Amino acid sequence: MSAGLWFASGYYFKKLRMVKAWSLATLLQGFGWIVMGALRGQIPDWISISFGNTFIFLSILSYHVIIVSLFGKKSNLKIGVFFAVVLFVTLALYQVSTFPQQYRISILSIFPSVLLLLTAKTIFEENRKQRLTGNFIFYLFLFSGLFLFGRSLVYAFTEVASTQIAFGKGPIQDITYLFFYVISVLLTFGFLLMCIDIFIKGQIQDEEKYKSLAENSTDIIWVWNFDLEKFTYVSPSVTQVAGYSIKEASNIHISDTFTKDTYLQFKELLIPRMIDFRNSNMKIPYAYELEQLRKDGSTIWIEANTVFQKNQNSEIELLGVSRDIDGRKKSEREMNRYFKELQLLNYTKDKFFSIISHDLKGPIGGMNTFIGMILEDMETRSPKRMRNDLNILYQSSGEVYALLENLLTWARSQTNEITFLPENVSVKTVVDTVISYFTFMTENKGIRIQNLIDNDIFVFADENMLETILRNLVSNAIKYSHVGGQVKISAEPIDGNVSIQVEDFGTGITDEIRSTFFQIDAKQKSMPGTLGERGTTLGLILCKEFIEKNHGKIFVQSEVGKGSKFFITLPKGK
Repeated sequence: MSAGLWFASGYYFKKLRMVKAWSLATLLQGFGWIVMGALRGQIPDWISISFGNTFIFLSILSYHVIIVSLFGKKSNLKIGVFFAVVLFVTLALYQVSTFPQQYRISILSIFPSVLLLLTAKTIFEENRKQRLTGNFIFYLFLFSGLFLFGRSLVYAFTEVASTQIAFGKGPIQDITYLFFYVISVLLTFGFLLMCIDIFIKGQIQDEEKYKSLAENSTDIIWVWNFDLEKFTYVSPSVTQVAGYSIKEASNIHISDTFTKDTYLQFKELLIPRMIDFRNSNMKIPYAYELEQLRKDGSTIWIEANTVFQKNQNSEIELLGVSRDIDGRKKSEREMNRYFKELQLLNYTKDKFFSIISHDLKGPIGGMNTFIGMILEDMETRSPKRMRNDLNILYQSSGEVYALLENLLTWARSQTNEITFLPENVSVKTVVDTVISYFTFMTENKGIRIQNLIDNDIFVFADENMLETILRNLVSNAIKYSHVGGQVKISAEPIDGNVSIQVEDFGTGITDEIRSTFFQIDAKQKSMPGTLGERGTTLGLILCKEFIEKNHGKIFVQSEVGKGSKFFITLPKGK
C-alpha cells in the first residue's frame, strides 16, 4: 500500500499535497508491525515490543503532523519525538521490571490514543472552519483514539488474564493485528478523500477568485483556442475597451480584432513561438503592442501579454491579457513630435549662426578689405579699373543683401510673424517683377531670361511668398548659368493646380548636393556660381516652407553639365 501511494503521488495524485509523505508514514507503520509481529520469536521480545511499538507511534505522529500541515498549521514535532523516546525507554525498561505485562499494554495504548484524539480534534475544527464535506477520516481517528484510550483503561484498572494479553501468540494477537491493519487502510482511504475534498474546495475558491478578478479587471482577459478557431473566454471589460458585448466578442475571429497589418505581424510572431511550445511545452510569456479594432470602427493601441497553454483536452490555447495603452502611445507620439521639433529648432539655430558667422561675415569682411585697398591707391587707379572694382563690390553687396533678406524673411517665418494672405495672383506679372530685380546680374553675365507664361494663368497663393520663391529660384538659375546662357520660366495648368518651371542650362547639380536640398537638418552643401558667386541653400529651404504653406510642392530635375529645372506646384486660381 505504501509503494502504491508513493507511485500514485507522482501520477494520479500528483496535485494532492502530502500523499507522498503519507506513504512514508504508512511504510514506517508497516515496518513497526513487521518488527512487532512477523519477527516475534526470531528476535528478543523487548526489542520487537519496544522498537515495533515506537515505530507505530512515530507513524501516528507523522499522520498528525501531515494533517496539521495540510491545514496550514504548525505542529510541535519536537514534543512528539520526545514522547516517542519516552515510550521507547519505558517499554525497554519494562522488560527488567516486575510490573505486570498488562500495564505495559496500557502504556503503549495511551500514547497513540492521545495523538489520534488530537488529530481528530484538528480535523473536526478545520472541517467546520473550511466547510469541508468529508467527515469519514474524523470518525476513524476519533474511533481509533477512543478505542485505544478505552483499551488502556481496561488493562490499567481491571484484572486481565495472561491469555488475553496481546503479546502472546494466539487469536487475540491475530485479531488485534487485523483490526489495526484494517484501520490503517481505512485511515489512508479517508486521508485521500480529505485531500481530494481540500483540493476541490481550493479549486473552487481559485476559480471564484480568478473569476472575480477577471470580471472586475479593467484589462481584457481572453483565451483563444487554435483547434476550435474561437475565443473560449472573454472577460466583461471587453465592452468598456472595445465596445463589444461578451457574446459578440466570442463570435469574432481573432484576425478581425486587429487591423490587417497588425494581425499579419502578430501572426508572423506567433507561428514560430507556437512551434516552440509544441516541442517543449514551456509556458514562455510574450508581450506585443497591437492596434485593435473597436466595434465603432475606431482603433486603439493595446499591450497584449500572452502565453501558450494546453487545456484538459490537450488543445493548444493562447491565454492573453490586453491592456489599453492608447493614452500612452499618444503621449509617446507627442513626445516624439516635440523631440523632433526641438531637434529642428536646434538645427535651425545652428543654421542661423552658421550663416551669420560664415556666409555673412566672410563676404562683408572681404568687401571691407577690398574697399580699404581701393582707398589706399584710389589716386593711382585708372577710371576703368575703378569701375571694374566697383562692379565687383556691387555684385558682392547684392549677394550679401539677397542673403540677408532671405535670412530675415526666414527668421520671421520661424516666429510666425509673416501673415499668410492667399489670393488670386497672376503668375506672369509676378515673374516680370522678379526678372526686373536681376537686370544688373543678367547684363553682367549676358544671360537672357524668357518669361513664357501666358497672361491667363493664375494661382491661389500669397503674392509676397510667391515672389520670394521665384526670386530665389531665378537667382540660382542665373548664378549657375554660363556667360551668355539663358533661363526659361514657364507655367501650365495640371488637374486643378498650376505647375511653374524655372529652367537653366548651366552647371547642373550633383546627386550628393541635391539630396540635401530643402532639409534644414542636413549638412548643407553649395557650389559656387559660374563667376564664383557665393550662395547657401537657405533660399531653397525658405522656398519649400513657403510653397508648403501655400499647399504646394517643389522638386528638381538636374543633370551635371546640362542644367537644372525646378518644378513648383500651387493651387490654381481664378
